[in-house]
Amino acid sequence: MHGTSGLNRRELGLLAANIGLLTLGGRAFAQEPAKAMLGHFPSANQQNFSKATGSMQKAMGAKARVEYVGVTAGPQILTAMAGNSMDLCNIGSSPMVVGFTQGLPISMVYVHKVIKDDECLMARGDSGIKGLADLKGRKIGCPFNSSAHFALLAALKTVRLTPSDLQLVNLKSDGIVPAWQRKDIDAAYIWNPVLPKLAAEGGVVIFRSGDLIASGTVIFDGIVVREEFKQKHPDLVLIYLKELDRINGIYREQPAQVAEVMAPYLQLPPETALTVAKSTHTITPREMLTDTWMGAPGAKKTGVLDTLMAQAEFLKNADQVKAIPPDLSRFVDSSFVAKMV
Repeated sequence: MHGTSGLNRRELGLLAANIGLLTLGGRAFAQEPAKAMLGHFPSANQQNFSKATGSMQKAMGAKARVEYVGVTAGPQILTAMAGNSMDLCNIGSSPMVVGFTQGLPISMVYVHKVIKDDECLMARGDSGIKGLADLKGRKIGCPFNSSAHFALLAALKTVRLTPSDLQLVNLKSDGIVPAWQRKDIDAAYIWNPVLPKLAAEGGVVIFRSGDLIASGTVIFDGIVVREEFKQKHPDLVLIYLKELDRINGIYREQPAQVAEVMAPYLQLPPETALTVAKSTHTITPREMLTDTWMGAPGAKKTGVLDTLMAQAEFLKNADQVKAIPPDLSRFVDSSFVAKMV
């Protein structure tokens, strides 16, 4: 017997089918993966290793669709993050500080690597430059407002030289080798993969950024994340850092495996890829949580903060930033690292 509000068996079947379709559709919509836009430099670094092996996409799984964004310099990262077209990337501490002083909504969440012998001052073999004191009056190329620029000025202080004692030439990383070949410069402070090219042209290492550690100055690259992405997808930030930490272990313990992957992927000589892998110095999350580095969440006095403040003052003296925030600790977030130990 049917009332005016009743449904027969066929109508009930159609209704159930439609409810099922709506449920599946809603579930599919709810599970639409986020997009993770990951920056990377064109070198044999950890981000390119994850791209070459597909490991980051595998780590994030169905939660995110990974897109890689190529960059060649820190300012590009700041521009991309300001425009919401990049979520995570490694960056030198100097351009990182520029972003902080400009109020860019980003934060440092990980020490990507410690700069030791992968950024060096290299002099022409025929220049007569044997040490830092010999730089007086000579032409030195480096990318201004970079970690290499900061390290060069810190190195000059150790022999009581100032920038006015020599001729500094502002060159992008891809402009160093041509300037060297034209003999426009006597030396260059630069990073891999440029260093092996200069060595092949007769360059000799005069000073390494790692030499500054003895005087209390640490040079490092950090991982920065766009604040909105961090707030919306903290799980993806943690996955990214855990996978990066796994890759760091491969760089530390199996550099030959890194070279085997990266040499054909980037069309590099195997020895160059191996040199980059061996000169990629990383630290563990446990080390990052010490006051020598990032410190525990909320720490106010750490090696990272001291270095960032020193670089902020360096940039301000160079008229590259207008003002320095009184407290940089709000830009350093070690809470993700704390979840990794």
